[in-house]
Amino acid sequence: MYLTQLFASKRTQFLHRITHYTEHSDFFIMQRYFEKIYAIHYTPHGWHDRILWYLYRALYGLIYLSYIHKTHWVLHHPQDSFSTANILGVMWFFSVVILRVAILEWHYPLMLRMQTFLNDHTSYQRTDPWTVDRRARFYRRTNRVILTVMGINLAETVCFTATNVMKLDEFMLQFRGAIVGGWPVQIVYGVLTMGFGGMYCMGFMMCYLLLSIFKLEVDILIHSLEEVERSDRLESDFGDSADIFWNNIVDQLRPHMQRLDELFVQLQHLKSVIGPIAFVQYYSTYLIIADCCLILVSHGLSSFSIVYFISMLVFLTESFLLCHGVENLRDLKPRIASTVYDFDWMLQMRCTNPRHRAQFCHVRRTLLLLTAQSDQTIQFSFAGIGEISMNSFAQLLEKSYSMLTFLLQFAK
Repeated sequence: MYLTQLFASKRTQFLHRITHYTEHSDFFIMQRYFEKIYAIHYTPHGWHDRILWYLYRALYGLIYLSYIHKTHWVLHHPQDSFSTANILGVMWFFSVVILRVAILEWHYPLMLRMQTFLNDHTSYQRTDPWTVDRRARFYRRTNRVILTVMGINLAETVCFTATNVMKLDEFMLQFRGAIVGGWPVQIVYGVLTMGFGGMYCMGFMMCYLLLSIFKLEVDILIHSLEEVERSDRLESDFGDSADIFWNNIVDQLRPHMQRLDELFVQLQHLKSVIGPIAFVQYYSTYLIIADCCLILVSHGLSSFSIVYFISMLVFLTESFLLCHGVENLRDLKPRIASTVYDFDWMLQMRCTNPRHRAQFCHVRRTLLLLTAQSDQTIQFSFAGIGEISMNSFAQLLEKSYSMLTFLLQFAK
C-alpha cells in the first residue's frame, strides 16, 4: 500500500514538473531521463555507480559483438539473400548508432555548456509576457513530443520482438549459425537489439532539441527588437522624434545586442556538434535506405518487412528535421539586419546634441554594420563536406528515388 502511494505521488510530481513551466524549468529534463535509459550518457557518483553504468553499457556491447560474429559467419558461410541483407543491415545500423553515441559523448561537455546557456531563463526577457508564454508552450510541447517518440519506439520494439525476433533466425542469438537459448533469452535479446533503435532516436533528439531551442531564442530576440522599434515609433508621435529616439535607443538595444553576441558564440559551438552528427546521419542514410529498399523490393510489405519500412521513414524524417532545423538558424543575420533596417533610424537620427556626437557615430556605425551583414548566413556543414540545407535533403530524396528505381528494375 505504501509503495502504491509513493509511486502515485512520484508520478504526480513528475507529470506536474513536465507540464508546468517556471523560471527554473529544464528544457532537457526528458532528454536526461532517456539518455540514461538508452545508455547514451550518465554522470556516475562514486565507483559503485560507475561499475553499474559500465555493466549496463556492456549489455549493448555484447549485442553488438554478437552481430559482429553473425556477420563474420555469414561472410564465410553464405546464406540466402534475405538473411544476409538483414544481418548486414543491422550490423551497419549498430555501427552508426555506436559512432553517433561516441560523437555525443565526446562533445557532451560542450553540449552541457550550451544547455546551461539555453536553460538560463532569467538573464534575458525574464518578465516579458510574450516570451514567457512562448517558452512555456515550447516546454510543454517538447516534452510531449519526446514522450510520443519514445512511445512509438516502444511499440516498434514490441512489434519487432513479436515478429522478427521470434520467427526469423537471423535476429535470434546465435553461435556458429546455431540458435542459442529458449524464447525468454530471445525476447531479452530482441528487446536489447531494439534498444539500439532507442539510442539512435534519442541521439537525434538531443541534437534536434538544441536546434529547436536555439530557434526559439532567435525568434524571441527578433520579436524583442521589433517591440523596441514599435515602442519608438509610438513615442515619436508625442514629441521630438529625434531626441526621443536618441535618448532611448542605446539603452533599449544594449541587452538585445548583448544577447545577439551570445547567440553567435553559442551557435559556433553548435556547429562543431552538428557537423559530425549530420555527416554520419546523411551519408549512412543511403546505405540504410538501400538495404531497406532491397528487402522491400524482394519480399514486399509484410509483417516481417514493416519494420524496415518504418526504419526507412525514420531515417528520412530525421534527415528532413535536421536540414530544416539548420535552415531556421542559417538566416539569423539577415533577419536581424532586416529588423534593424525597419527601425527607420537613418531618419530618426538625423540630428543630435553635439556632446553626444561620438556616441551617435558609434551607434550609427553599429547599425550600418548589422545592415551590411544582411547577405551573410551561418554556414553549417557535414563535418566540412558540403552544406546542410533543404537542398541537401532534396538531393537525398532524389538519390534515394533513383536507387529505389534501380532496385525495382533489378528485381524484374
